[in-house]
Amino acid sequence: MQNNWSIAQTQKLFGYAFEAISQNKGLMWAFNKTSKESGRSVNSVRNYYYSQLKMFELVPRLADDLKIKLIKSGREQFELFDPQEISDLVKKILVGKANGSSVRSTISVLAKGDAKLALRLQNKYRSMVAHHKDKVQAVMNELAEAGTIFYNPYTKMLVTEATPDNHKKLTDYIGALNEAEAEGFLTMMKKLFA
Repeated sequence: MQNNWSIAQTQKLFGYAFEAISQNKGLMWAFNKTSKESGRSVNSVRNYYYSQLKMFELVPRLADDLKIKLIKSGREQFELFDPQEISDLVKKILVGKANGSSVRSTISVLAKGDAKLALRLQNKYRSMVAHHKDKVQAVMNELAEAGTIFYNPYTKMLVTEATPDNHKKLTDYIGALNEAEAEGFLTMMKKLFA
């Protein structure tokens, strides 16, 4: 199998791609057809197509000189979520779950019928829960401090009251003791942890 692509092979590949999109067949049709004709793997054909497409998009005159018709790229600009959007999304889903809605139904309401947006929101939420526990925990802490009932995706339970701050409770308890009580408490703690 040869790795070098001739101009004629490149023109043929892009011709198949143009035909595929024009006839609503999808680019895989063009990649499969080229793969069978050239003996290259489908992945190799696809990778070559996208590398050449990128070059032709950067230097459109080259495609014109080679008489290659380019199709409008179906690839859309990747939109990033800003931190506030992420926080709001996680909050709305956790509160929605606490109110009896599923993740999908909450996302459906947020996406207002836009299936693409719904998929983006769902993927972002799932990614946050799986890979950014610290950020999800920060959102849950905000909800707890505000007294908002929410669903904890890690314990799979509803949180109905502010999470107790045990460190603060311990500090307040020790601070309220007189000197003798504090000394007795610290002696007891030393024995427990010795």
